[in-house]
Amino acid sequence: MEIPDKYKSVIVEALEDLLYKVSLDLAKMKGSPLTTDRKRLTKKQRQIEELQHRITSDMVKS
Repeated sequence: MEIPDKYKSVIVEALEDLLYKVSLDLAKMKGSPLTTDRKRLTKKQRQIEELQHRITSDMVKS
């Protein structure tokens, strides 16, 4: 997927905000059993981090 350069910084900022929200949700679950919801949030967190890394790496290359 090709993302125009003019949108990359906005997307990274939005991903940072989303990652913060997911991190807060996960922090509330810290120490509790690994529920389906916690697994889902952990997976979502990894996906957001990966996407953020891909976009920022591409920004550095450009």
